[in-house]
Amino acid sequence: MKNQKKVQLLDIVPIFILVIIFAFFAIASKGTTLSAYNLQLICTQVVPVIIGSLGCIFVISLGGTDISIGANAAMCSTVATLATAGIGGWAAIPLTLVLSTALGALIGFIVTKFRVASFMTTLAVLIAGRGFLNFLLQNNNIGAPKGIQFLTTFWFTVLLLVILIAVVWYIFEYTKFGFYCKCIGENERTVRSVGINVNRIRLICFMIAGLAAGIVGIVQICRVGGSTNTLCNMLEMRVQMAIFLGGILTTGGFTAKIYKLIIGSFTIVIIENGLTLCKVSSALSEAIEGILLVVILIITVYCSRIAMKRDLAMAAQADQESVEA
Repeated sequence: MKNQKKVQLLDIVPIFILVIIFAFFAIASKGTTLSAYNLQLICTQVVPVIIGSLGCIFVISLGGTDISIGANAAMCSTVATLATAGIGGWAAIPLTLVLSTALGALIGFIVTKFRVASFMTTLAVLIAGRGFLNFLLQNNNIGAPKGIQFLTTFWFTVLLLVILIAVVWYIFEYTKFGFYCKCIGENERTVRSVGINVNRIRLICFMIAGLAAGIVGIVQICRVGGSTNTLCNMLEMRVQMAIFLGGILTTGGFTAKIYKLIIGSFTIVIIENGLTLCKVSSALSEAIEGILLVVILIITVYCSRIAMKRDLAMAAQADQESVEA
């Protein structure tokens, strides 16, 4: 029981970090951070980060990574918008989701079939996707799909986000699929030894990440008003930072939790928003974000090691007590 309380304290470290950062910028910006307009702006900016993180959490839990989500979102939404220009905006939604999920399936197939590291595979897709997007924009002026501008309204995006969080939370925390994902991150060899199809689970995880990218892509292309070279640019980096700032380790496993990625998403957005309100230059902002990320990661790893040592010590003590009994 005592150990359980310690684990709970460890899990809320990202919450303390978020509160401290938010309080700091609230003071540094002289209360501007707390204005109704700015709070709504933060909620709007955090939506694509959370949605992208919800898709990547499955891949992260396996101990893998997906840094192609931004390129996937931009490329697939652009291709779908271009292909459905004469049909109507509604057709762009399912086509974007089909294309992005198919691209996620392709990534998963390469990773599982050819044993290529997920980082290298998704990096290649990131480079290729951005290159193809630039090629399309050379010869086409691609505006936002018509008739679906409601996707960018504040209350619709909030509703969409709540629904996605509820669905992913249930799948990840309360189904065998989510449990197997975390088990693979803890010890893949053991999971394979009990007859679970690890390759199929990994493939599905990348498809989910692709689906999330498609959702982000169609929302963002409507919000921006069309496709640009910078559409969803650096989204993959913000997603990765959100996951790590939330205290989810790169090894995945049972450190992966939905509430952590939500906290991490708000943390990175509040840092970016706060630096902007404090009128910090973009170059210096990137340096500060990098330093903060390193510091927070060190704190997270340090706390994890302390918790692990305590667990081992308590396990050894329990074994000794059972022997003496």
